Amino acid sequence: MSDQLQIACAVFIVMYELIKKKNKKTRRNRRWWISRMYKNTTDRGLNLLNDLQFDENILHFQNFTRMSSEDFQLLINLIGPKVVKQDTNMRPAITVKIRLAVTLRFFATGESYTSLQYLFKISKQIISRIIPEVCMALVEVLKTYVKVIQLK
Repeated sequence: MSDQLQIACAVFIVMYELIKKKNKKTRRNRRWWISRMYKNTTDRGLNLLNDLQFDENILHFQNFTRMSSEDFQLLINLIGPKVVKQDTNMRPAITVKIRLAVTLRFFATGESYTSLQYLFKISKQIISRIIPEVCMALVEVLKTYVKVIQLK
């Protein structure tokens, strides 16, 4: 081998090692983009709702949502097509039942988004998008049920 080829090979090896060492220094530990609290998305308050809905004491469900189980199901059927979301490869969508329950619980109790996030295991940022969306759907589907009284 010629001297120039040996020098070029040595320079390449040194540069390769320096780049590899630099990449090791700048590499950070990976962070999860989701909080540990929200990783289990199978529950999201659904177990609580089902327990309340099928409890022998119907007052528990009425106290939680401020409406009967039948009215709750009627609202789900009415607003379902307007607020349903598709599941993605990353995570399942929040169901219509949970979206409605979060909104009703917010109006029934006046709890903060932070308080609701711990109850339903949904981030307060998503709750802040769910509540107005469900409200708009409720207004749209219930406007036929409301009679407008004109004042003279």
